[in-house]
Parts: sequence; structure tokens; C-alpha cells
Amino acid sequence: MKKSILCNLIGLFVFFVACDPIEKRDKLGPIVPTSEFEYTITQNPEMDYVIYLENKTPKVLFSWDYAWGITTRQKDTVHILVPGKYKIKITATTPGGIVFDEHEIIVTMQDPDAFPEPEWEMLTNFAEGKSWSWDLSVPSPAGNGGYKGCTQPCWWMLNAAELEEQGVLNDYMIFDLNGGKHLTLVSESKPKTGETKGTFNLDMINKIEGWSVGTLTTQNVIVPFGWDPNNDDLPFYKYDVLKITESELHLSASQPNTDDWGEAWFYMFAPKE
Repeated sequence: MKKSILCNLIGLFVFFVACDPIEKRDKLGPIVPTSEFEYTITQNPEMDYVIYLENKTPKVLFSWDYAWGITTRQKDTVHILVPGKYKIKITATTPGGIVFDEHEIIVTMQDPDAFPEPEWEMLTNFAEGKSWSWDLSVPSPAGNGGYKGCTQPCWWMLNAAELEEQGVLNDYMIFDLNGGKHLTLVSESKPKTGETKGTFNLDMINKIEGWSVGTLTTQNVIVPFGWDPNNDDLPFYKYDVLKITESELHLSASQPNTDDWGEAWFYMFAPKE
């Protein structure tokens, strides 16, 4: 009995101690409105793609989204890679909470160091964008074949009629560098009807000697017919670039760790008319 009473008393003591605040929390400070922000966004007059950012607002921290990247430095120099109209979006952390602001700039000059390889312009036409559809001048614009062996479909070879059966004949994609590395897939049925938007990167250094000339990677989007029909239609997000000119784009995709002459898929594209 005494032991039970003692346990109850200890429990009550712990309860009251736990409920008693051990610290006093300061209240949030005021939200600083955009009208009180003190910052500058200036462009180099000789190279207007060079942008100088500086936040001078007391007790407020800025994060700057300038389309080609994000910086949290309160004073920084950034480059806009392609000419165009841009909104620099500011996320400000004030004592009372988050406040958003934006500032518009116009860049008229191309950063010469941004995309030095000519393949970037061939693929995207820079900010203007470039559309690619199936190259129907070849007998088989899509199909499979040997990894690092074939450079075009050489096993299952799909012609225009077979692409139509797959529901992808009229699909096409748009690459552009208008404020980012954008890739838009326009499809009739798969993966969905209409537009699927994502991003891409072109790496002309990562290549397979004697077979590919570079690598195209995508995020949240695929190329037309860019899935593996023999592996539960798994989407491909990495493509070996076999050829790229102003009028030809030849890609190949395969599952990771595919051996030489293992299964790969091939895609032959031309500029959309």
C-alpha cells in the first residue's frame, strides 16, 4: 500500500514538472514588408548577362532565384546564360515570417562561356526553342538493337505505320533554353495526352568512344516512346547521343549495366516541320 502511494506521488510530481515550462520563448518579431526592403540588382553595362545582387535589409535574409540557379548569399554575382526577359524571385526570411518579392530584368547579350559546344544551339536554338519529331525519311525511326553495336534499330524496327500502332507517331519534343534547360514532350496518349514538362542536360564529354558522342539526361520527362516495352514500360531518363547535327538527332537508351550487344532502344529524330 505504501509502495502504491509512493508511486502515485512520484507520478504526480513528474506530471507537474513536465507541464511547467522550463523556458520562455520569445514571440516572433514583425514581418518586414517589401516596401522596407533595401536591395540592389544591377547589370554590367558591357556584359548585361552579369548580374550583381546585394541585400542591405537589416535582420532580413534573402534567397535569390535567377532562373539559372539559386543563391543564398547576401551579396553575389551571377550570370544569366541566355538572352531574354527574366524575373529574379526573392524569398526573404524576416523576423515575422517569409515574404516574397521579384524584380524584372532584360538580358540582351549571350554569355560566351555558357554553352561553348555548338551542339547546344543545334539541339535547342537557345531561347527560341527547337522542336524534334520522328525522322520519317529513314525506314525505321525507332526500335531496338545491340548496345554499343548498332547505331540505329537493327532488331525490332518500327516504321511509321508501327509507330502509329504504338500511339506515338505524332509525338514530338521541344528543347529550349528560355530561362532554364527546358524539355517539353507533346504526346497523343502516353505517358499522358498533351504536354509533359521537365528539364534536361546535354553532356558532350560523357561519351562512349567509337559509339556515342555525348549524353542526354532528362528529369520528369522522357523523349517520344522513351520507355522499355520489354521491362514493364519503365521510362528512360538517360540517353546516349549517337549523332547530333542541325538536322539529325539520334539517341539510344538501355537499362543500367547492359552488356555489349545487350538490348538497347534507338530513336531517330529530325526537326519538326
